[in-house]
Amino acid sequence: MKLNTQLLESVTSKYATLAQSITGQALVDALAWYKEAQEFAQHLTTLTPWTLEVASCVVSSFSPRNKWATNKAYALQFAMGVNPKGLRNNLRMAQASTRLGFAALRGAKTNAFARAISGDMSAVVIDTWMIKASGLDSTKGVNKTQYATLAAAVCKVAYAMKWDNAQAQAAIWCAIRGGHA
Repeated sequence: MKLNTQLLESVTSKYATLAQSITGQALVDALAWYKEAQEFAQHLTTLTPWTLEVASCVVSSFSPRNKWATNKAYALQFAMGVNPKGLRNNLRMAQASTRLGFAALRGAKTNAFARAISGDMSAVVIDTWMIKASGLDSTKGVNKTQYATLAAAVCKVAYAMKWDNAQAQAAIWCAIRGGHA
C-alpha cells in the first residue's frame, strides 16, 4: 500500500505533539488502556466458551458509534445471551465473530481494535478521534491510503517514544479525546 508522504509528515508531527502533551496519571492510564481492555475481554471468556480472540472480536464488534462504556455493556449482554439494542451491523459482526474470530471483522478499524485488545501491541486503530487528531475531516472517514498513512504516523511516533504502536495510539487518542473513557 502506498503512503501519502506529505500527509505522513504532517500527521506524524501532529500525533507527536499530542503524544508528548499527555503526562502524569493520564499517560499511565493511556499506556495501560489496551491491557485493561484485554482484561475485560478475558473476563468474557470466563462467562462463555469463547477464546480471547473471539471475546476481543465481540468487544470490537460493538465499538462502532458507541462509547467505551456502552461498548462493554453491549459485549457483556451479548456474552450473557442477550442481543443488545443498537446498530444491527454491530450485532451481525458480533455473531460472526463467535464463528470466525478476526476473519469476521473486515473493517480495518474493527479488526485492528480486536487485535490490540487481544494483545497485539503492533496493531494500530484509526477511528474518528484519530482522524480528527490528524487534521482530516473526521465526518468523512478515510480511504485505504489515508488509513495506512495515519497508521504509519502512529508507528513513527511509537518508535520515537519507545512505546508499542497500540500504546502510542492510545496516548494520542486520550490526548485528543480528553481522557480514556
